[in-house]
Amino acid sequence: MHGTPRSEDAKSQSGDKWATLLGFLTLILLFATLSSLLLRQRLAVWIFLVLGLVSLTAFFILKRQAVSRLFVSRQVRYGTNVGVAALLVTGIAIIANVIVVQRFDTSADWTSDKIYTLSDQTKKILHGLDREVQVIAFFSLNPTNDQLARDRQRAEALLEMYQRETDKLSVEFVDPYSGAMKSQEYEIQFDGTTVFESGGVRERITTVDEQKFTSAILKVVRDELVKIYFLTGHEEQAIDDFDQNRGYSQTKEELEKQNYRIETLSLATQPEVPADCAALIIPGPKAPLMAHEVNAISKYLDKNGKLFLMLDPAVNSAKDPNQGLVDLMDRWGVMIGNDLVLDRIRPAFFLFGGSQPEAPTLSDFEFHQITQDVLRQVTFQLVRSVTPKTNPRSDLNVKSLVKTTDEVGGSWGETKRKADGTFEMDLSYTEGEDMPPPVSLAVAIQREDSATTTGNNSTTDTPKTSGTRIVVVGDSDFATNLFFHGTGGGNFFLNTVNWLTLEEDLIAIRPVDPTERSLRMMTPSEVAFVQMTAIFLIPLIIFLIGVGVWWRRR
Repeated sequence: MHGTPRSEDAKSQSGDKWATLLGFLTLILLFATLSSLLLRQRLAVWIFLVLGLVSLTAFFILKRQAVSRLFVSRQVRYGTNVGVAALLVTGIAIIANVIVVQRFDTSADWTSDKIYTLSDQTKKILHGLDREVQVIAFFSLNPTNDQLARDRQRAEALLEMYQRETDKLSVEFVDPYSGAMKSQEYEIQFDGTTVFESGGVRERITTVDEQKFTSAILKVVRDELVKIYFLTGHEEQAIDDFDQNRGYSQTKEELEKQNYRIETLSLATQPEVPADCAALIIPGPKAPLMAHEVNAISKYLDKNGKLFLMLDPAVNSAKDPNQGLVDLMDRWGVMIGNDLVLDRIRPAFFLFGGSQPEAPTLSDFEFHQITQDVLRQVTFQLVRSVTPKTNPRSDLNVKSLVKTTDEVGGSWGETKRKADGTFEMDLSYTEGEDMPPPVSLAVAIQREDSATTTGNNSTTDTPKTSGTRIVVVGDSDFATNLFFHGTGGGNFFLNTVNWLTLEEDLIAIRPVDPTERSLRMMTPSEVAFVQMTAIFLIPLIIFLIGVGVWWRRR
């Protein structure tokens, strides 16, 4: 006896209700499974997964007719067509990306510090390589800690950028443990050591750093020894002074990174400047040089010497303690004023001192190889005028490097002093007495190769000559530890040394250290909040919205 239509409808409605409940239960079990998986609760994952599969199977059994109709419906055919089209578009995009990657080797660096872009200095050096350089990076394939793994990744990325700039660089990565023979050959003591080799010269670097890598390349390809002397004995800025507000310890450190050999020189005990002196640096002497010391420097310059002279203004006395050097520079086409330069338009601003016109902060430089890559402001704290003479000798090329503002009354060279010899500092320009603007603060002098070069300077340690080169700056504070990295003073100083030693290929923006950004560990309550929000709350909201839309349409 067949059942009545009413009883069959009741059974159908009852089955639909159970199927709906099973559908909701399946979704809930699915969320529970995913949540347990994220929380690493393995037992709960298997329990919820099995229950979910049972619930889903029961749902399909109760809704078998609707499911079978669904697979032959127009919506499914339409969805299948859309899916096939999406797969085709995805395939075309993948093929296009493969072609682009193979044909075009380009990259973009969106980091604020440009840590994935080589500095101009490194690029210049790589472009100028005229010999092969082999790089053997000893990094284990299974590092013992996360830092070594990160160092290997960084080394791979950095050396890949190097190879994009030159074809003279060959790179090989070696596991120091499985490649023990090669490790012994290169005397490797630490995992993470990179060896640079050229012409039998080797340099080992144990940290992954662009500046150290570039310095190592310079060291293995250089033919001659480049030695720089700092004059001592007259209260100059000291290269062994590590005080953060004074001293030249950072200056020495950065010069050594460029593979200069730094020495000190006392002309009080040594009668002449050594023949291997690539450049003599005199950083702000406060005590006068003896006559024979000035004479030794004069002879050095006559023999195509290179001098970097920094003379601070005499602020405590009208008598200039460096008059001997002032007179010497007069012979080389430079007038060094016994004044104090003030700039009211572009003064320095200090946290506790406010505006200080006696410390001009300048960024508009005259065109010269030294200044072409100085992109940051340079602060000259207490500076005197250094001006090219109107009619220098015909064999001299004298050029100003930096000047103050040309606005009358905006800057000038103060000459008025009190009875005790100190400057009046009335911040007013007196026409006819003070030096008018613009006031030159630094000068570069060049003379072509002189015939006075003697034949006893032909040793391998003797620096290149190319005539006499001199740079005179009316201040020595701009390159102290206080200003070296915080302003453009460091770049200005290093560029000057590079120009004096005929290493113009090093004149560029130096590699910068990336800004330290530390991530704070979340507290347990913050972790719980993120888990509840991401794993439960947001999916639940989306689920409830979907149920509401379905119910309304139903």
